[in-house]
Amino acid sequence: MSKERYEMAPGTEVLVAWSGGIDSATAVELLREAEYRPRALFLDMLDAAPARERAREMAERMGIPLMIEPCHELFRREIIDYTLAEHAAGRTPAPCSRCNPRIKWRLLAETADRMGIRHIATGHYARTATLDGHVCFRRGADAAKDQSYYLWDVPEEIVSRAILPLGGYTKQAVKAGMARRYTVLPTGRESMGVCFTGDSNYEDFLRRHLPVGCLTSGEAVDWRTGAVVGRHEGYGLYTAGQKRGISPIASALNKGGKPMRVVSLDPSRNRVVVSTEEEALSRRTVWLTAWRTVVAPAMLSRHADELEIRVRGIGRNPQKGARITVEPDGQMRIDLLNDSVWAPMPGQPAVFYLNDCVVGGGILDRI
Repeated sequence: MSKERYEMAPGTEVLVAWSGGIDSATAVELLREAEYRPRALFLDMLDAAPARERAREMAERMGIPLMIEPCHELFRREIIDYTLAEHAAGRTPAPCSRCNPRIKWRLLAETADRMGIRHIATGHYARTATLDGHVCFRRGADAAKDQSYYLWDVPEEIVSRAILPLGGYTKQAVKAGMARRYTVLPTGRESMGVCFTGDSNYEDFLRRHLPVGCLTSGEAVDWRTGAVVGRHEGYGLYTAGQKRGISPIASALNKGGKPMRVVSLDPSRNRVVVSTEEEALSRRTVWLTAWRTVVAPAMLSRHADELEIRVRGIGRNPQKGARITVEPDGQMRIDLLNDSVWAPMPGQPAVFYLNDCVVGGGILDRI
């Protein structure tokens, strides 16, 4: 793997977010090859002894100084409790999108400040770029692994300090590079899925932790007519576009061979709204709350034809072309110009891209 320099003097210290897995270990190796001095920080978000021990073992093996930062109480309040509250409210949260600005990058930067270290690094598959004088995240070279979507709310002051050694590589190249260096590869857990569910899948986690009212069977009603067409297993287990998976709606809901899909949730009446019609799930206009942009919204509006909107959920993403408007109540309105977004859900982040750069985003509030 080739060396990469970041306009820093040889010997510059860099604090690296450390899991002990392949990605963080490779980030450390690449920084060393570029003649920097990496130090490792393990964020103990789950108070998990096995994970701490793996992090220590791999740090010793690689000869890198390691700090461990206990943060499980903060993680529980900011991420786990938030996730459960959103599902209980009939929304679909994205925990990783919230964790990155509020836990991972924030604590990495704060710890670096205490240590007198300016530069921070992670094993994310993303890059940084400069746009109109602002520093922003950019899509990683590996489209299948790109993690830039989940970084939309990281403050620019932190982005400007970020080094992302893996951004220009594919996951396959990273694995191959580590295999050449080590007979036994790092054993840390891969960054896939939601970290706090442990060995359970997401549905099992929700069934164990959501309030009983969110898991009580109720009516499934037709989107167009309001007629009761079946029953669901608890609205807290559903999201827009869903037809199977977490908790399949009864087969009686299938009409004429067309699958019934979830359109929306109605927690106040313990109902799930469903339809066989594509129209029910296609949206040309959405509203965002808690939004932020790297540059002024007016500047993004000047690039309406090039602006991309991405929503990571069940549905597909629209083609380029979106006009944004900040309304008097402070919400941001997104009008898609050439296409529709399929199966968006309140609670999900909508992220803006311009020339592969993450230029903003917000939380879907009204659909």
